[in-house]
Amino acid sequence: MELIQGEKPVFEAIIQGLTPQQIALLKAVAKEPSRFIMSMNYMKRHHLNSIGGIQSAAKKLEQLDCIEREQGATGGRWRVVDPLLGRWLTDYKSF
Repeated sequence: MELIQGEKPVFEAIIQGLTPQQIALLKAVAKEPSRFIMSMNYMKRHHLNSIGGIQSAAKKLEQLDCIEREQGATGGRWRVVDPLLGRWLTDYKSF
């Protein structure tokens, strides 16, 4: 908890530089890492608007090193790079 609180200003700065679609995707991936972020079920569960919007948001978040696609046994699952950011997004931050 203290570690996350210490990083809170950094996390808030990251969020402030993102679009609403990027924030929604980042939060979705933090809550539910998945290979299928562009599936209709995933989009509905996480209130994501469009496949094009997800593609664009994923590309930008990947460039910013916020999310990445895992290799190996997980078969390309998208996940948040920083586990503390992921936890902050799911446990402490409401949008």
